[in-house]
Parts: sequence; structure tokens; C-alpha cells
Amino acid sequence: MKKLFYSIIGIIALAIVALVVIPNQYTDYFNPHIKMETDYAKVPKNTQKYYNVQAVDRNGRKLTYKIMYVGGYDPTQEYIAIHHKRQYVKLIEYIPKNKMPKSN
Repeated sequence: MKKLFYSIIGIIALAIVALVVIPNQYTDYFNPHIKMETDYAKVPKNTQKYYNVQAVDRNGRKLTYKIMYVGGYDPTQEYIAIHHKRQYVKLIEYIPKNKMPKSN
């Protein structure tokens, strides 16, 4: 019975560590230490799948990481606002160029 209890505690501890250490869209979604942010990016036209997106915050500073995948819905647009928790993208909005923050 003790072995089972310690095994369950160990599995829970490993799951918590994985939640914090492994950055991907699934762990970022459940991680309570990451807050939802809105950042901005220029994406290529004529596609709806954006890979390795370099986003900037509202002050124009590049994020320290790239968002691995962002799905779009309008291939004619190239500026987006991304609502996300690190790699987990909740939604995007297409924005006009003048709403895009200037990059530093």
C-alpha cells in the first residue's frame, strides 16, 4: 500500500515538473504561472499556416521566443494580433499595418 501511495505521489510530482519545464502548447495551456498576453506579428501572405512566428509586444520589443505554430484564416492579410500563453495560441485577429507596434 505504501509503494502504491509513493508511486502516485511520484507520478503527480513528475507531471507538475513537466508542466513547468516542457514548453509546448499543451503544457502552456494548463500552466497557471503563464498569463494570457496579446502580442503582434507580421506573417507571410498567401498561406494560413504560420510557423516560427517572431512576435513583438505592444512596446515593439521582440519576444525572447518564437511561437512555433499559428493558424490563420485569411491568406490576404499579413499583420496579426496574437492572444496567447507562450506557445498556446487562443486566437488571432488580423489588424491593419498602422496598429502594428514599431519594432525596436
